Amino acid sequence: MREAILLTYMGAPSTLDEIKPFLFRLFSDRDLINFGVPAFLQKPLAYLISTFRTPKVKPQYEAIGGGSPLVRYALDQANLLEKETGIKTFLGMLYSKPLLKEVVKEIERYSPDRLYVLTLYPQYSVATAGACFRDVEKFLSKKINYTFIKSWCRNSYYIEWIQKSIGKELKDLKEPFILFSAHSLPKYIVENGDIYVNEIEDTVKLVMEKFKEIPYKISYQSKVGPIKWLEPSTEEVLKELKEEKRKEVLVFPISFISEHIETLYELDVEYGELANELGLNYKRVKLDHKNLLLIKALSSEIDKLRKE
Repeated sequence: MREAILLTYMGAPSTLDEIKPFLFRLFSDRDLINFGVPAFLQKPLAYLISTFRTPKVKPQYEAIGGGSPLVRYALDQANLLEKETGIKTFLGMLYSKPLLKEVVKEIERYSPDRLYVLTLYPQYSVATAGACFRDVEKFLSKKINYTFIKSWCRNSYYIEWIQKSIGKELKDLKEPFILFSAHSLPKYIVENGDIYVNEIEDTVKLVMEKFKEIPYKISYQSKVGPIKWLEPSTEEVLKELKEEKRKEVLVFPISFISEHIETLYELDVEYGELANELGLNYKRVKLDHKNLLLIKALSSEIDKLRKE
Protein backbone atom coordinates (compact mmCIF):
# COMPACT_ATOMS: atom_id res chain seq x y z
CA MET A 1 0.00 0.00 0.00
CA ARG A 2 1.29 3.45 -0.96
CA GLU A 3 1.05 5.79 2.04
CA ALA A 4 1.71 9.50 2.57
CA ILE A 5 1.57 12.05 5.38
CA LEU A 6 0.41 15.65 5.12
CA LEU A 7 1.50 18.06 7.86
CA THR A 8 -0.50 21.27 7.88
CA TYR A 9 -0.27 24.60 9.69
CA MET A 10 -1.38 28.17 9.17
CA GLY A 11 2.11 29.29 8.23
CA ALA A 12 4.08 32.50 8.64
CA PRO A 13 5.91 35.07 6.49
CA SER A 14 9.43 33.79 5.85
CA THR A 15 10.52 37.15 4.37
CA LEU A 16 9.50 40.77 4.85
CA ASP A 17 7.77 40.78 1.43
CA GLU A 18 5.51 37.95 2.54
CA ILE A 19 4.11 39.82 5.55
CA LYS A 20 1.23 41.63 3.83
CA PRO A 21 0.02 38.67 1.71
CA PHE A 22 0.17 36.46 4.79
CA LEU A 23 -1.86 38.91 6.90
CA PHE A 24 -4.41 39.40 4.13
CA ARG A 25 -4.99 35.66 3.79
CA LEU A 26 -5.17 35.33 7.57
CA PHE A 27 -7.69 38.10 8.19
CA SER A 28 -9.75 37.06 5.16
CA ASP A 29 -10.52 33.76 6.86
CA ARG A 30 -13.94 34.35 8.41
CA ASP A 31 -13.78 31.02 10.26
CA LEU A 32 -10.70 32.21 12.12
CA ILE A 33 -11.65 35.81 12.81
CA ASN A 34 -15.19 37.06 12.29
CA PHE A 35 -15.15 40.85 12.60
CA GLY A 36 -18.93 40.97 12.91
CA VAL A 37 -19.39 42.55 9.48
CA PRO A 38 -21.35 41.09 6.54
CA ALA A 39 -19.44 38.35 4.72
CA PHE A 40 -18.88 40.47 1.60
CA LEU A 41 -16.99 43.03 3.71
CA GLN A 42 -14.57 40.51 5.25
CA LYS A 43 -11.95 40.72 2.48
CA PRO A 44 -12.07 44.53 2.09
CA LEU A 45 -11.64 44.85 5.86
CA ALA A 46 -8.85 42.25 5.79
CA TYR A 47 -7.10 44.31 3.10
CA LEU A 48 -7.33 47.46 5.22
CA ILE A 49 -6.08 45.71 8.36
CA SER A 50 -3.19 44.00 6.53
CA THR A 51 -2.24 47.31 4.88
CA PHE A 52 -2.09 49.20 8.17
CA ARG A 53 -0.68 46.33 10.23
CA THR A 54 2.20 45.44 7.89
CA PRO A 55 4.39 48.50 8.67
CA LYS A 56 3.62 47.99 12.37
CA VAL A 57 4.82 44.38 12.50
CA LYS A 58 7.62 44.69 9.95
CA PRO A 59 10.14 45.92 12.58
CA GLN A 60 9.27 42.88 14.69
CA TYR A 61 10.20 40.52 11.88
CA GLU A 62 13.31 42.56 11.18
CA ALA A 63 14.28 42.13 14.84
CA ILE A 64 14.15 38.32 14.54
CA GLY A 65 16.18 38.12 11.34
CA GLY A 66 13.94 39.42 8.55
CA GLY A 67 11.22 36.79 8.69
CA SER A 68 9.75 33.97 10.71
CA PRO A 69 11.64 30.64 10.90
CA LEU A 70 8.37 28.76 11.36
CA VAL A 71 8.09 27.37 7.82
CA ARG A 72 11.74 26.37 7.77
CA TYR A 73 11.36 24.59 11.09
CA ALA A 74 8.16 22.88 9.95
CA LEU A 75 10.05 21.58 6.90
CA ASP A 76 12.67 20.22 9.31
CA GLN A 77 9.93 18.40 11.18
CA ALA A 78 8.42 17.02 7.98
CA ASN A 79 11.82 15.67 6.89
CA LEU A 80 12.48 14.12 10.30
CA LEU A 81 9.00 12.59 10.38
CA GLU A 82 9.57 11.05 6.95
CA LYS A 83 12.84 9.51 8.17
CA GLU A 84 11.20 8.26 11.36
CA THR A 85 8.22 6.64 9.63
CA GLY A 86 9.60 5.82 6.20
CA ILE A 87 6.47 7.44 4.74
CA LYS A 88 6.55 10.22 2.13
CA THR A 89 5.68 13.44 3.99
CA PHE A 90 4.30 16.68 2.55
CA LEU A 91 3.93 20.10 4.20
CA GLY A 92 1.16 22.57 3.34
CA MET A 93 0.39 25.98 4.87
CA LEU A 94 -2.91 27.86 4.78
CA TYR A 95 -1.64 31.42 4.55
CA SER A 96 1.99 31.24 3.39
CA LYS A 97 4.22 29.23 1.10
CA PRO A 98 4.21 26.30 0.60
CA LEU A 99 0.49 26.92 0.16
CA LEU A 100 -1.72 23.93 0.85
CA LYS A 101 -3.75 24.41 -2.33
CA GLU A 102 -0.54 23.94 -4.33
CA VAL A 103 0.85 21.08 -2.22
CA VAL A 104 -2.29 18.98 -2.70
CA LYS A 105 -1.44 18.84 -6.42
CA GLU A 106 1.88 17.18 -5.51
CA ILE A 107 0.02 14.71 -3.31
CA GLU A 108 -2.41 13.88 -6.11
CA ARG A 109 0.51 13.25 -8.47
CA TYR A 110 2.07 10.99 -5.84
CA SER A 111 -1.31 9.22 -5.68
CA PRO A 112 -1.18 7.52 -2.26
CA ASP A 113 -3.65 4.76 -1.36
CA ARG A 114 -3.91 6.31 2.08
CA LEU A 115 -3.07 9.81 3.33
CA TYR A 116 -2.67 10.70 7.02
CA VAL A 117 -3.38 14.38 7.77
CA LEU A 118 -1.82 15.77 10.93
CA THR A 119 -1.61 19.42 11.98
CA LEU A 120 1.27 20.94 13.91
CA TYR A 121 -1.27 22.16 16.47
CA PRO A 122 -1.28 19.71 19.41
CA GLN A 123 -4.53 21.19 20.75
CA TYR A 124 -7.60 21.29 18.54
CA SER A 125 -9.54 24.42 17.73
CA VAL A 126 -11.99 24.92 14.91
CA ALA A 127 -10.04 28.10 14.11
CA THR A 128 -6.64 26.39 13.72
CA ALA A 129 -6.58 22.62 13.19
CA GLY A 130 -10.20 22.83 12.07
CA ALA A 131 -9.32 25.41 9.44
CA CYS A 132 -6.52 23.14 8.18
CA PHE A 133 -8.92 20.19 7.87
CA ARG A 134 -11.50 22.40 6.16
CA ASP A 135 -9.02 23.42 3.48
CA VAL A 136 -7.76 19.87 2.97
CA GLU A 137 -11.35 18.85 2.26
CA LYS A 138 -11.77 21.87 0.01
CA PHE A 139 -8.64 21.41 -2.11
CA LEU A 140 -7.79 17.70 -2.08
CA SER A 141 -9.29 15.38 -4.70
CA LYS A 142 -12.06 13.16 -3.38
CA LYS A 143 -10.23 10.26 -5.03
CA ILE A 144 -7.58 10.39 -2.29
CA ASN A 145 -8.42 8.31 0.79
CA TYR A 146 -7.40 10.45 3.75
CA THR A 147 -7.76 10.35 7.54
CA PHE A 148 -7.52 13.26 9.97
CA ILE A 149 -5.75 13.20 13.31
CA LYS A 150 -7.84 15.75 15.17
CA SER A 151 -5.70 16.31 18.27
CA TRP A 152 -2.58 15.00 19.98
CA CYS A 153 -2.51 17.17 23.10
CA ARG A 154 -2.31 14.17 25.46
CA ASN A 155 0.35 12.25 23.53
CA SER A 156 2.84 10.82 26.05
CA TYR A 157 5.91 11.72 23.94
CA TYR A 158 4.62 15.29 23.56
CA ILE A 159 4.04 15.60 27.32
CA GLU A 160 7.52 14.22 28.03
CA TRP A 161 9.04 16.68 25.54
CA ILE A 162 7.45 19.58 27.45
CA GLN A 163 8.45 18.17 30.84
CA LYS A 164 12.08 17.71 29.85
CA SER A 165 12.19 21.15 28.19
CA ILE A 166 10.92 22.75 31.40
CA GLY A 167 13.11 20.59 33.62
CA LYS A 168 16.29 21.83 31.94
CA GLU A 169 15.45 25.42 32.89
CA LEU A 170 14.24 24.81 36.44
CA LYS A 171 17.66 23.87 37.81
CA ASP A 172 18.76 27.52 37.83
CA LEU A 173 15.65 28.79 39.65
CA LYS A 174 15.08 28.81 43.42
CA GLU A 175 11.40 29.78 43.68
CA PRO A 176 9.98 29.23 40.19
CA PHE A 177 6.48 29.98 38.97
CA ILE A 178 5.59 28.31 35.66
CA LEU A 179 3.49 30.33 33.25
CA PHE A 180 2.02 28.43 30.30
CA SER A 181 1.38 31.03 27.61
CA ALA A 182 -0.99 29.84 24.89
CA HIS A 183 -1.98 31.52 21.66
CA SER A 184 -5.25 33.33 22.26
CA LEU A 185 -8.51 32.93 20.37
CA PRO A 186 -11.50 35.22 19.94
CA LYS A 187 -13.72 34.56 22.95
CA TYR A 188 -16.83 33.86 20.87
CA ILE A 189 -15.18 30.78 19.33
CA VAL A 190 -14.85 29.11 22.73
CA GLU A 191 -18.31 30.29 23.78
CA ASN A 192 -19.65 28.48 20.70
CA GLY A 193 -18.33 25.16 22.01
CA ASP A 194 -14.70 25.04 20.85
CA ILE A 195 -12.57 22.56 22.89
CA TYR A 196 -9.28 24.50 22.66
CA VAL A 197 -9.23 25.78 26.25
CA ASN A 198 -10.10 22.33 27.62
CA GLU A 199 -7.28 20.76 25.61
CA ILE A 200 -4.77 23.38 26.78
CA GLU A 201 -5.81 22.66 30.36
CA ASP A 202 -5.53 18.89 29.82
CA THR A 203 -2.00 19.23 28.43
CA VAL A 204 -0.90 21.44 31.32
CA LYS A 205 -2.44 19.10 33.90
CA LEU A 206 -0.47 16.15 32.49
CA VAL A 207 2.77 18.18 32.32
CA MET A 208 2.40 19.37 35.91
CA GLU A 209 2.16 15.82 37.25
CA LYS A 210 5.95 15.96 37.22
CA PHE A 211 6.15 19.36 38.97
CA LYS A 212 3.47 19.04 41.65
CA GLU A 213 5.14 21.38 44.13
CA ILE A 214 5.54 24.27 41.69
CA PRO A 215 2.78 26.90 41.30
CA TYR A 216 1.59 27.61 37.76
CA LYS A 217 -0.98 29.38 35.65
CA ILE A 218 -2.25 29.47 32.05
CA SER A 219 -2.38 32.76 30.13
CA TYR A 220 -3.13 33.80 26.56
CA GLN A 221 -1.16 35.93 24.11
CA SER A 222 -1.28 37.38 20.58
CA LYS A 223 -4.72 38.99 20.49
CA VAL A 224 -5.41 41.24 17.51
CA GLY A 225 -8.21 43.71 16.83
CA PRO A 226 -11.15 45.12 18.82
CA ILE A 227 -13.04 41.88 19.54
CA LYS A 228 -12.88 40.09 22.93
CA TRP A 229 -10.16 37.45 23.31
CA LEU A 230 -9.43 34.72 25.85
CA GLU A 231 -8.25 35.82 29.29
CA PRO A 232 -6.16 36.27 31.32
CA SER A 233 -3.58 37.79 29.01
CA THR A 234 0.09 36.99 29.52
CA GLU A 235 0.73 40.67 30.22
CA GLU A 236 -1.92 40.74 32.95
CA VAL A 237 -0.53 37.63 34.64
CA LEU A 238 3.03 39.01 34.69
CA LYS A 239 1.71 42.10 36.47
CA GLU A 240 -0.22 39.90 38.91
CA LEU A 241 2.95 37.96 39.72
CA LYS A 242 4.66 41.21 40.60
CA GLU A 243 1.79 42.14 42.93
CA GLU A 244 2.03 38.68 44.52
CA LYS A 245 5.71 39.40 45.15
CA ARG A 246 6.87 36.56 42.95
CA LYS A 247 10.49 36.90 41.92
CA GLU A 248 10.91 34.24 39.23
CA VAL A 249 8.78 33.14 36.29
CA LEU A 250 9.50 30.41 33.76
CA VAL A 251 7.39 30.76 30.61
CA PHE A 252 6.51 27.83 28.35
CA PRO A 253 4.67 28.58 25.04
CA ILE A 254 2.18 25.75 25.51
CA SER A 255 0.37 25.82 22.14
CA PHE A 256 3.53 25.99 20.02
CA ILE A 257 6.08 23.37 18.93
CA SER A 258 8.62 25.61 17.17
CA GLU A 259 9.96 29.14 17.37
CA HIS A 260 8.28 32.00 15.48
CA ILE A 261 7.22 35.63 15.91
CA GLU A 262 5.05 34.97 18.99
CA THR A 263 7.91 33.32 20.86
CA LEU A 264 10.95 35.16 19.50
CA TYR A 265 9.47 38.66 19.62
CA GLU A 266 6.28 38.77 21.68
CA LEU A 267 7.51 36.55 24.52
CA ASP A 268 11.24 37.22 24.36
CA VAL A 269 11.27 40.94 23.56
CA GLU A 270 7.93 42.52 24.54
CA TYR A 271 7.12 40.45 27.62
CA GLY A 272 10.79 40.08 28.46
CA GLU A 273 11.06 43.87 28.68
CA LEU A 274 7.85 44.08 30.70
CA ALA A 275 9.12 41.44 33.15
CA ASN A 276 12.37 43.36 33.51
CA GLU A 277 10.45 46.55 34.32
CA LEU A 278 8.46 44.59 36.90
CA GLY A 279 11.64 43.26 38.48
CA LEU A 280 10.91 39.62 37.63
CA ASN A 281 13.61 37.07 36.88
CA TYR A 282 12.08 36.00 33.55
CA LYS A 283 13.09 32.91 31.61
CA ARG A 284 11.42 31.53 28.50
CA VAL A 285 11.75 27.84 27.58
CA LYS A 286 13.17 27.49 24.05
CA LEU A 287 11.36 25.09 21.72
CA ASP A 288 13.57 22.32 20.34
CA HIS A 289 11.58 21.54 17.19
CA LYS A 290 13.95 18.74 16.14
CA ASN A 291 13.82 16.87 19.44
CA LEU A 292 13.28 13.12 18.97
CA LEU A 293 10.47 13.07 21.56
CA LEU A 294 8.52 15.61 19.52
CA ILE A 295 9.06 13.70 16.28
CA LYS A 296 8.02 10.47 18.04
CA ALA A 297 4.87 12.23 19.21
CA LEU A 298 3.98 12.88 15.57
CA SER A 299 5.01 9.42 14.35
CA SER A 300 3.13 7.62 17.13
CA GLU A 301 -0.07 9.37 16.08
CA ILE A 302 0.46 8.07 12.55
CA ASP A 303 1.13 4.57 13.93
CA LYS A 304 -2.24 4.57 15.70
CA LEU A 305 -4.01 5.14 12.38
CA ARG A 306 -1.92 2.57 10.54
CA LYS A 307 -3.01 -0.10 13.02
CA GLU A 308 -6.68 0.65 12.58
